[in-house]
Amino acid sequence: MRIEGIPSGGRRHDVDSLRALAVLLLIPFHTARLFDGQSWHMKDAGAPFPAAETLLRAIGLWQMPLLFLLAGMAAAWALERRDAGRFLRERAARLLLPLAFGMAVLVPPQVWVERVTPAAPLRQSPIDFAGGYLEFLPRVARCCYPDGNLSWHHLWFLPYLFAYALAIAAFARGAALPGLARWTAAAPWRLLLPGAALVAIELALRPRFPSSHDLVGDWANHAHYVFLVLFGWWLARHPSLERAVLDGRHGFAVAAAAGLLLWFATLPPALGGLGWLDPSRPARLALRAATEWLVLLAMLGQARRWLDWPIPGLAAFAPLSLAFYMLHQTVIVVLGWALFGWTGAPLAKALAVGALSLLLSLAGAALVARSGWLRPLFGMAPAGGRT
Repeated sequence: MRIEGIPSGGRRHDVDSLRALAVLLLIPFHTARLFDGQSWHMKDAGAPFPAAETLLRAIGLWQMPLLFLLAGMAAAWALERRDAGRFLRERAARLLLPLAFGMAVLVPPQVWVERVTPAAPLRQSPIDFAGGYLEFLPRVARCCYPDGNLSWHHLWFLPYLFAYALAIAAFARGAALPGLARWTAAAPWRLLLPGAALVAIELALRPRFPSSHDLVGDWANHAHYVFLVLFGWWLARHPSLERAVLDGRHGFAVAAAAGLLLWFATLPPALGGLGWLDPSRPARLALRAATEWLVLLAMLGQARRWLDWPIPGLAAFAPLSLAFYMLHQTVIVVLGWALFGWTGAPLAKALAVGALSLLLSLAGAALVARSGWLRPLFGMAPAGGRT
């Protein structure tokens, strides 16, 4: 059947714009990783800084969950026009080929920077290397990071998304629970109920399976993200659900703001919070998952109201977003290494790294888009093809 939420052969500009905004915010997010108190591939010599923690919490709460949810919606629309076999072949070309290219070309500079900067605090893998990058290249395939050098670093999103595409393809021909969709859409507050499932997932799995991005044993993340991908697929299959999200957007926004304030109140200042409350870990996990769900609903509803038109800058960026994502962290890590000696002015340094990373990543993505042989390596369709 044709899904009414998107014109046949058209675009959903609100979804494109939300995805573009989430990807663009990777620049401040990963720039902040140079300055926060958690281990990472490169750090400012004076790290940590509490402001970086606050920024990370504010963006990280919803950024990757939103991208997975939107991926589920996009998969529903893609499967309207193709069978499951073709869908998976296309996803393999768009995700696994860029993953292989990125692991061979884009990630090694990050690993090398980490190895040759022993003075950096909070290094994720404290293994030293004294040679230049060309000397390091023959060691790139040594498995596996953090003890070896072979890694996908920030490209973890690509194999995860392909694994979840398999789940979507399995559901593609099944019933999309139309009765449950009608019941839920009849009262927008019922869209809060899936958030309870998300809370249950976090409480059951997160204490036992902390985030690792290693694909094999990352069960809390898998359950969390698969749930969001499948919800996005279900949402896109039923326009009545999207209308309910739109109708409830103001209430969701108010609840999300309250949830964010309460969640930040439970975080200690060292983690970017206010430190006003000190709940148990399960209570904080439940509050975080519930707030994430409220933020996602609010963003979907507000975007459908305000962003469902071709906003010039975001519309132009949308086809570049995957290439931008692949490039940006390498740029940030290398700039952090090149500017390691710049100390004592963290805000100025962060703004400089962020601005340069944005410009260089945009320029790189634009160059990729103009190159016929580079486009498939960055997940782009052939020039003139569908995106």
